[in-house]
Amino acid sequence: MPRGLLRHGLLVGLAVGMIPICAASAQPIQTHLPFLQNESASYAGNEVAGGLREEKLPTPAIAIGIPTARGAEFGDLFGGVSYQHYLGSGLAQRDDGAAVTGLGLGDARKTVGVEVRYAVYDLVDDPFSEGSLSLKVHRHIYGGLSIAVGVEDMIQYGGWDSKSAYVVASQTLRFKGEMLDRELLTGASATVGVGDGRFNTMERLSNGTNGAGPFGGLSVQLVDRINVMGMWYGQDLSIGLSAVMPGPVSITITPAWVSVLGTHTFGDRVALSVGTSLRLP
Repeated sequence: MPRGLLRHGLLVGLAVGMIPICAASAQPIQTHLPFLQNESASYAGNEVAGGLREEKLPTPAIAIGIPTARGAEFGDLFGGVSYQHYLGSGLAQRDDGAAVTGLGLGDARKTVGVEVRYAVYDLVDDPFSEGSLSLKVHRHIYGGLSIAVGVEDMIQYGGWDSKSAYVVASQTLRFKGEMLDRELLTGASATVGVGDGRFNTMERLSNGTNGAGPFGGLSVQLVDRINVMGMWYGQDLSIGLSAVMPGPVSITITPAWVSVLGTHTFGDRVALSVGTSLRLP
């Protein structure tokens, strides 16, 4: 069997194997309506590790609070911190934070890339008391299309008990030629996925059951290194922007307004994350 077919067969098999995990229903979620620390860690991770390999600087995030199919590969190191503030007055704890660091292994074009993330939660109330290890396996298909499977909070400590498995695809386009003014519109990205755990509907999170739920979003690069985004994270809509600030150490800054429709029980909130990445030679 040609090696290319074998690689694609292994990846498809892995994705198919993850679907039953995401499709499991009526399984208890230990933390009903948790403060969304793993979502906060996703803000911190941005997608600073997930730039296309030809990019030499950290890239703006293409998603807010959801995983994408882009990921770190061998030689990629990344890290970030995030903060979110709940705007509703009915919560005793209205602030939340997280920090994340990670690295990449493998080659997503030749075989698969593997992204490993370590997150520390609850930076505001009881710093460093909770944390987890997450894993994403991703494959670059062609052009700007990638697919991935992963598990957030695969290994946990400190009382945090809410794994989330997912399957996701992302497509990134770069606009060229005379079709558009490239100074104003340079690219776009779309992400579509399905996952359990924190991607459940509000009803399932409220009654403690688990099932598969859709998530996804759109991102438009208006000018170089600045993206504007809209995302559905399973219960509500989030909007925001992400920008790369160049310098000796380039950083990606991503402010967001989360749950803008007000369908989440905790109401809407604002979030801010700062992250950076390093690509070793």
